[in-house]
This record gives sequence, C-alpha cells and structure tokens, in this order.
Amino acid sequence: MAEVLSKPQFQIFTHPKTGLKTGRIYFPALFLADYYESISQWLQRQEIMFSERDVKHYPDGSFRLYFRTTNSLKAEYLQLVKLTGSKQ
Repeated sequence: MAEVLSKPQFQIFTHPKTGLKTGRIYFPALFLADYYESISQWLQRQEIMFSERDVKHYPDGSFRLYFRTTNSLKAEYLQLVKLTGSKQ
C-alpha cells in the first residue's frame, strides 16, 4: 500500500559544476487542499523564482516545484511552513 503524504517534502540540490543551488518541494494533494491560499501567496512572492518548466503536475492533484531565490532556500521553505501554520 502506498504512503499518503500530507506535508510538503523539501530538498536542496547543488549543481556539481556551477555550484548553483536549487530547491525542490513536492506539494501533496492533501496539503494543497488544506492550504491552497497560503501556497498561492507564497508562490507569488518576488523572492521565489521559477518557470512553467520547473513545475510538474501529477494526476492526483499534487505537484513538484523546482525554484531559486536570492535568499536562503531553507529560509524560504520555512516561510512557507510559517504561512501554512503546519509543523515540520
């Protein structure tokens, strides 16, 4: 039986040649249903940079996002957690 995720999954990737850091967040469908407005607000912040090709939608309503920021990737993720009021 598959595990049902209810909280976002966050990772930081570092490009081996350039050293560029990219954040990846998987947003489970249950989390999106509960916190849609807060997530939309976070995604619209100027500090969060991504394009359409950085988003992968899944049939269950969840999605994965690769993003960059001028700030700390982890700090931006923690800002998302703060906006949603969820505990990580």
